[in-house]
Amino acid sequence: MLIKYCLMKRFLIVLIYVLLATHYVDGQEVVRIGAFNHYPAIFKDVDGEIKGFYVDALREIELKENLKFIYVFGSWNEGLERIKNEEIDIMVSVAYTEERATYMDYCSSPLLTVWGEVYVDDSSDIDGIQDLQDKRIAVMKEDINAWCIKDLIRKFSIDCTFVEEDDFDQVFNLVASSKVDAGVVNNTFGAGKSREYGLRSSGIVFHPFDIFFTVKKNTHPDLLELLNNSLQDWKYKSTSVFNTSRQKWSHGKVDSIQVSPSWLKETTVLVIIVLILLILFIVLLRFKISVATRKVKKSEEKLSRALIAAPFPIMIHAEDGEVISINETWTELTGYSLEDIPTFSDWKERAFRQERPNGKRHIDELYLFNSKMEEGEYKVFTSWGEKVVWDFISAPLGSFEDGRKLIISIAKDVTERKLNEVELIQAKEKAEKSDALKSAFLANMSHEIRTPMNGILGFADLLKEPQLNSEEQQKYIQIIEKSGVRMLNIINDIIDISKIESGLMEMNIKESNINKQIEYIYTFFKPEVEAKNMRFTFNTPLPLEEAIIKTDREKLFAVLTNLVKNAIKYSEKGFIDIGYVKTGKHMEFYVKDTGIGIEKDRQQAIFKRFVQADISDKEARQGAGLGLAISKAYVEMLGGKFWVESEIDKGSTFYFTVPCELELKETTIASTELADGELDSQIRNLNILVAEDNEESALLLSILLKRNCDKISYVKNGYEAVEFCHNNPDVDMVFMDVKMPQMDGYEATQKLRQFNKDIVIISQTAFGLAGDKEKAIEAGCNGYISKPINKRELMILIERYFGHKKELHSELVEND
Repeated sequence: MLIKYCLMKRFLIVLIYVLLATHYVDGQEVVRIGAFNHYPAIFKDVDGEIKGFYVDALREIELKENLKFIYVFGSWNEGLERIKNEEIDIMVSVAYTEERATYMDYCSSPLLTVWGEVYVDDSSDIDGIQDLQDKRIAVMKEDINAWCIKDLIRKFSIDCTFVEEDDFDQVFNLVASSKVDAGVVNNTFGAGKSREYGLRSSGIVFHPFDIFFTVKKNTHPDLLELLNNSLQDWKYKSTSVFNTSRQKWSHGKVDSIQVSPSWLKETTVLVIIVLILLILFIVLLRFKISVATRKVKKSEEKLSRALIAAPFPIMIHAEDGEVISINETWTELTGYSLEDIPTFSDWKERAFRQERPNGKRHIDELYLFNSKMEEGEYKVFTSWGEKVVWDFISAPLGSFEDGRKLIISIAKDVTERKLNEVELIQAKEKAEKSDALKSAFLANMSHEIRTPMNGILGFADLLKEPQLNSEEQQKYIQIIEKSGVRMLNIINDIIDISKIESGLMEMNIKESNINKQIEYIYTFFKPEVEAKNMRFTFNTPLPLEEAIIKTDREKLFAVLTNLVKNAIKYSEKGFIDIGYVKTGKHMEFYVKDTGIGIEKDRQQAIFKRFVQADISDKEARQGAGLGLAISKAYVEMLGGKFWVESEIDKGSTFYFTVPCELELKETTIASTELADGELDSQIRNLNILVAEDNEESALLLSILLKRNCDKISYVKNGYEAVEFCHNNPDVDMVFMDVKMPQMDGYEATQKLRQFNKDIVIISQTAFGLAGDKEKAIEAGCNGYISKPINKRELMILIERYFGHKKELHSELVEND
């Protein structure tokens, strides 16, 4: 028994010694780091050494913390397996995923922000995502870039083949040897290695993400803290080992941007030469005056000739304010002759218009200090009212015989340069603003698009269950419809805010009857309001014939509609009131509700993009937060103001003004109510052709029309539509899709009109952008309808041309 105890004791001592020897070398703690070929961050060089800017940075930690880093080389996939099995302590360049977070802890500070990029051979014709159809693409195993490109390919329904390799070098080898058509790597590796392999970026860039240091889950908190502190110290110092080494291994390509204009060097040289010549000229002139006062007249003649011939503006003036001389260039560029500006005060009043109040003081200083020169850029008004920018240089020129001191002022027109500088600054500010909006846009859109998609796809899948009863089926269908409408509203808002931000939103000023618009909105939303047991009222104080203003009626309609929708959304009891009052030269519109209200400190925030008031009602979190931002932008485009008055639990009133020019106009008053049954009953025995390349869209139109139409025919492109109508002149109506193969809808409409002027052609499109309607009408279409197609709007559109209530329906669709 004693022998066994001794043997066990010896075994434990040996085991402890081995473990200590493993973790400490010469008193240093050993840390194992997973390494793989990821140039220029970390890679195995031809001499077998592990190198890269990660290695250089980590070497600084080794020295400071008395650690010993050992690099365990392998493939990326092997590195992940090793950290799972605790064969290594640190893994580098790891993107965050929920699955990886189950077995690794991440640094809070990222190493880099990178993105995926598709590289091809220089001779490749791949320049876009669609060009990857039927191609072979090399990716690295277990790489997040590989996952993302596969997901992107799937979303675009592209058929291609993926070849998986162990590291990025193998991916580039396959592309360079033409064994695959393209390779996917991150931008850091691609920028550093593409030239070596003779490859180029295809321009396909996707999925920016952060990469981190990681350790085995719950094993090295002290090591993780050390890495975090080091990263925070490195990243914000341009001279840190992390940044300098990164520049070295990337061959100076990191953060290197050429910002100097190409003309700057030539202009600088030219200015220096001109300045040297002028200084020499001035010195020579002063010397001549000082040594030859008796030859003043002759010197003045020489000076006068020099002034006249100079290609830049020159003025000579005395300390008492008299303008002695100006050259022809000065007069040519400003329009002022010596008679117009006999004194410096006259010049100052005409040219500067009080924008340079201290000009006289600067000139006085020149007289006092003979060696001082004045330089500066100033705005100058010409005689014809144009504002230009001149760069002035002034210096003492000596004295007259009567003792008066002289000043010579030389100018250079830098107007064009200043305009270019302003354009560059504006472009830079626009780019910075766009970059700042990107993060907010992606975060909000991800949530707002996935939410209705979850409702659509989830309940569509539930509809497949055979045991559903009819009540459950109808409930699921209503949820799908509601989610689809929400998705469409989000898409429309994204398009509108994008056009507003880019300055591409156009105004379409027409006469609009605001009484009819408000009555239409009242009729449209009345059932939805009454369904919540609330009252809905409207106020139109002006007579119908006096309620016509010139404005963009579609934007006015959009603002009013959005405010009414919000009022319905945030109100559960009481009433909603919509109306306007005339205040001077403006119409002041309002939408009042008795809803939940908005806190005072949030009443400005709700007009910002992607922001909603922080309120408890659960419906407040539905929507992209763009509606009020778009509405405010529309009102400001129309020249008005937008504001809100609100109290918590009492309700809100949104106001906005629109400039108006009232005009008298005789108008026929017609009822705007029409039952759904009347819509269907007006259409009988029509022969309709549907030109649509999408089978689902064609099927939907056929189902909507089949109960009322005698015959429905179907073609898949514009060429077939023209041929069908030519062979079947009895076709009453054509629903023409805009985008079709072989021949699009616009071209087909133009060809059809060559032999049939009477047939009714309705343009249909999924683009839904401003200007589509006008483009369709210009091509020869009678009307326009956007997808997704609403049954009621479809029936109204058909009855406009074939029903017995044409005038009534024209009134109904005034705001379509």
